[in-house]
Amino acid sequence: MEQSLTIKEIEELGYYDFMGYMGVPFFNIGGAASIDRLAELCNIDENTVVLEVGCGTGGNACYLAEKYGCRVIGIDIAEYMISYAQKRAADLHLTDRVTFQVGDAYGLEFPDISFDAVLTVFASQFLDPSRVFPEFHRILKQGGCLGINEMYKADHVPPEAIERVNYGEQVFTELTDMPFTLRGPSVWREAYTAAGFTETVVEEHSNYMRQAETLSMIEEVGGWGKLLGILWEMLVLALRSGKIRRRYGKISKGKRVLLRDRVASKYIGYILCAGVKP
Repeated sequence: MEQSLTIKEIEELGYYDFMGYMGVPFFNIGGAASIDRLAELCNIDENTVVLEVGCGTGGNACYLAEKYGCRVIGIDIAEYMISYAQKRAADLHLTDRVTFQVGDAYGLEFPDISFDAVLTVFASQFLDPSRVFPEFHRILKQGGCLGINEMYKADHVPPEAIERVNYGEQVFTELTDMPFTLRGPSVWREAYTAAGFTETVVEEHSNYMRQAETLSMIEEVGGWGKLLGILWEMLVLALRSGKIRRRYGKISKGKRVLLRDRVASKYIGYILCAGVKP
């Protein structure tokens, strides 16, 4: 964690800048296996130029570049996320293949037909597909792929669960100051079609996680040492700031409803989608 900010300055950081400042690893519920499957669906190899929108601290971008040899540009609206991502790429000696910059999904500063693949991971649920999918389509080359790895809710959620799911969405909307919407598989499929993508693939994955998978994901984000170090720093901040303690409470509440609630979580998981620009 950087030491240049005062407690008051840290309290004023937006959710994602705060997470970037703390060095919290980018964490998607599907783990590395879901990124590998997305790479397969989008035909990513050493000749692929990828744009990752909402790249966070750069974990997925660096993973793809290191494993598949592709070139990746990552953009995110949070400056501290980008700062941490740039440090990660430098530490991994990947700066020749991975670059990061602050950017807005609704106004991508790239020419038409620039990329072979556009990816979002835990980002498109904050975005309006009717606005961003045409922009993704614009910057893709002919035959290029749009791949998303996002949380989703089932197309049909019974009344006893929908109120809890809606509450979880509301908590994350308030926490991030961005609209957080879990969409069903049919909604994602329709968004691809409306934006002009073809050959759309939609794969649903249960939110249920076995202990072995959880342990694997901890290793993927840097291991127990890194995780415990970050948790310790977060605890120290919480002891010094009531505002930060309340933020942690909201994070815990949202995750508890969407990921661990016995009624609601069975209708929530992650979804992998891919479509081709004809």
